[in-house]
Amino acid sequence: MNTTTVELTFVKSTKGTHVYGSDAAEAATPSVYIKRSALPENPPKVITLRLEWE
Repeated sequence: MNTTTVELTFVKSTKGTHVYGSDAAEAATPSVYIKRSALPENPPKVITLRLEWE
């Protein structure tokens, strides 16, 4: 199984989501929107996203 990880930093909150982003040119995904209900009330400053594929 292949994997890659991306460290994303909190950028901002919108009405229903928290936005995380990476400035790294080689990042597999430059930004991710996560529903507010999926994270604590005070969102973490940094998250790690792990992608797996076969």
